[in-house]
Amino acid sequence: MNDLKDLLEEQAYTARVQQLLLALIEQAQEISSDHLRSIQAIVADAWEDLRVKPTALSEEDLEQLSAEVDRFVVRREFTESLAERSRRMIQNPFFARVDFIEQGSDQVEKIVIGLYSLKDEKGELMVHDWRAPVCSLYYDAMPGEASYDSPSGRIAGTLTLKRQYRMENGQLKYYVDTQVSIDDSMLLDILSGATSRHMRQIVATIQAEQNAAIRQQTERVVSVVGGAGSGKTSVAMHRAAFLMYRQRDVLDANKILILSPSTAFSEYVSGVLPELGEQNIRARTLRDVVEALLDKKVEKPYRQLEVLLHPDGALRRASVRYKCGPEFLDRLRRFADAFIAFGPTFKNVSAEGKVLIRRDELKRMYLNEFKLLTPAQKLTRMSMTLETRLSSMEENLYKQYEQRFEGKYSGRELRMACNMAVAQRMQPVKAQIRAMVALTGADLMALVMADAPRELRDAYLDNRAAEVTWWEDAVAEAYLTARLGFAAPDKTVYHLLVDECQDYSETALAMLAAYYPNARVTLLGDPRQRTTPGMEPCDPARWGGCFGMPDAPMFPLSKCYRSSMPIAQLLNRILPDDPPLEPFGRGGAAPVVAQYSEALLKQTLKDFRAAGHRSIAVVTRTQAQADSLSAKLENVYRLDGGEDDINYEPTDNVVACYHLTKGLEFDAVIVVWPDAELTDGERRRLYTAASRALHDLALLVGGSVIKQLGL
Repeated sequence: MNDLKDLLEEQAYTARVQQLLLALIEQAQEISSDHLRSIQAIVADAWEDLRVKPTALSEEDLEQLSAEVDRFVVRREFTESLAERSRRMIQNPFFARVDFIEQGSDQVEKIVIGLYSLKDEKGELMVHDWRAPVCSLYYDAMPGEASYDSPSGRIAGTLTLKRQYRMENGQLKYYVDTQVSIDDSMLLDILSGATSRHMRQIVATIQAEQNAAIRQQTERVVSVVGGAGSGKTSVAMHRAAFLMYRQRDVLDANKILILSPSTAFSEYVSGVLPELGEQNIRARTLRDVVEALLDKKVEKPYRQLEVLLHPDGALRRASVRYKCGPEFLDRLRRFADAFIAFGPTFKNVSAEGKVLIRRDELKRMYLNEFKLLTPAQKLTRMSMTLETRLSSMEENLYKQYEQRFEGKYSGRELRMACNMAVAQRMQPVKAQIRAMVALTGADLMALVMADAPRELRDAYLDNRAAEVTWWEDAVAEAYLTARLGFAAPDKTVYHLLVDECQDYSETALAMLAAYYPNARVTLLGDPRQRTTPGMEPCDPARWGGCFGMPDAPMFPLSKCYRSSMPIAQLLNRILPDDPPLEPFGRGGAAPVVAQYSEALLKQTLKDFRAAGHRSIAVVTRTQAQADSLSAKLENVYRLDGGEDDINYEPTDNVVACYHLTKGLEFDAVIVVWPDAELTDGERRRLYTAASRALHDLALLVGGSVIKQLGL
């Protein structure tokens, strides 16, 4: 039982911190108002001068006024951001405390931990930012001998107290002195709440294994691997916040990019960093990156999935199997290495049986004259050089035709006739040169596919002629485009977060390595959720090698914090041959497993709504199913992978194919699944759909699926 004296002291400390926060908010509001008045005064004075005399202010005067206004605007925005931090802390001023005695000292250092740091009037720290080095004691150490790494080196000593606080509406609800990382009862209390449309920060509940990944700073590539609901994405977002805090002189939000599986997912995680007091980072999908690289539209990944799941999709499954494994990446790498070393297959440039430019000369230009450039730059310079040479040939030809035609034409007609004759004569020559130096990713891919199985080679060439790019081909084209310099690399990204990495082929990861050469990389994924037909089982141990770091450290996350214990147990039954999820232990209702009917779907949705769940998803196997069901249900929003997916309201219930809900979580989930043979891949798709649920789950499936699951 908590000592009454301790409780009173903690309550007094809470009140003192909140008084400081209120004073900071009031002070910030006054300063912000002063800045606003200054802006208004500057604008009013300028307007009055212009009203009296329109030419009173020169262009230089106006620029100076604009700069002065901008300075006040920046100061005001900074002041308001500090006030917003204080407002966030009012309701939860801090969440933990550790007492530490440094080795060689007898003084107890009281370290109270919160979202941000807070000093009193004397400059003494009342609350430490959770990202400060000393705060790692809370996440990693137990009472007793302990140490932490600081900028000046390792600090050793004794941890004498580890305390966790539970706040509610700004009041200290209770606290717990604990010998473990995070007290289970407190974590259960926090996890039992409802989810929302946006992911929440978890600084109070970060586990030791999560903390190790968040605070890793030395390695260029880090992999975080865990089952559904193990906190991978939370780790990524908190890692971004930690890095921005610790490397503020070189890293800001504009230099960090997260690759997310969908637009809806990007919106889902968009609130975490602002809640942690940082600017939101940029978010893109892999398809966005590929289309920017290739400068063309390509197939949407979920459209690829629809074809792969169709009974008639054998050719596409063969295509994915051939192009998404390590052997194909090796083939692409060998091709790229040879292209870098020797260039394209150069040939003599001829016209009417006469050699105009010899093959050896072209090879010499590529290998020697422009050897410091990328292959694409070499070819561009060669094209410019050859164009200059051709222009000399064209001048000579023009003179010849001018002499030949001058008795037949004159003036403008003569010029037109000569130009047409020269163009016709030179067209085959220019075509030969273009075929060698004006290459695209599709041209390069066609060369790689020359020795592919015939049906796949023919399919690629047919698609190219029809200007259709399959997703697996687009990724390979993008790799060659980036690796060989046919698109400029993005050197503005200093840290890259790749979520749902199990869905990326090794070629896709290698493409990212080539396109973001300055980036450190955090890779996140769950091998259980590799669901694309044709792709071989996911091996996270190979991820680092795609970035040239085969020994990159991997951080396994073993526990499932998302789903209740009954749901997690069902998930383990769906994938009996995989390492089981370790449910945290939160109780809940047993999942509903029943044969599908439209009436049962509507009733289950009604029941989940009546139970108070705001966040509900109906998850299907294919998008075609989602399209059909969304027309039959009321007050639902159909996710379709487009930009509009960010617009659904928290009160809307979602209908989508499982692929578009990856990374998301909902209070309750209704999985609608047709009768299907539960192959390994089918089980993984079903697992992915069902693992979106926090509190309630219903599997409305075909009768044979129930039998195969043994339910």
